[in-house]
Amino acid sequence: MAATVATYYYNGVGGTGAAATNVRFKLADNNTQDANNPCVKPAAGTNLSFWKVMALYCTVAPDTAINNVKLYTDGALAWTGCTVNVGNETPATYSQATGAGDSGNAMIANYGGGGVITAQTSLFTYTSGATKSITGSIGAATGKITNYVVVQLSVGTTAVGGAQAAETLTWQYDET
Repeated sequence: MAATVATYYYNGVGGTGAAATNVRFKLADNNTQDANNPCVKPAAGTNLSFWKVMALYCTVAPDTAINNVKLYTDGALAWTGCTVNVGNETPATYSQATGAGDSGNAMIANYGGGGVITAQTSLFTYTSGATKSITGSIGAATGKITNYVVVQLSVGTTAVGGAQAAETLTWQYDET
């Protein structure tokens, strides 16, 4: 039987995971799809969303295994004045998102107390021809397949206000 997988979003003190069809960047550690806690366009510099923590989760087990997990985008973020960054590392441990005022805390300096994620790359540099490898695999079982993928929105002074068009993140994996 083919496995069933979903993107899980993790938040809160203990990192409770739940299936997520959409992930909304905002100034809060939740995935509520509402207009509360919007990211703010700065007068100078950049503001950050709270980071978002995701993983691939198996709800129906594969016959043998899922491995070789990758993710990618279409290569073009349509949000003027914004960048979505992904941590270069995929941490094995969860760290709750934080922030204050009009900005979230930077994932590099703060995820796991700092040092867990040492660099970030624009998520939209990863395409179907140049995917991002994600640490993780699962045998004939259910549960979290991958380490955590940490993403964060950076909003610059040229950002356009209001709700933005949805963007797509695609997971790819081998199932045996």
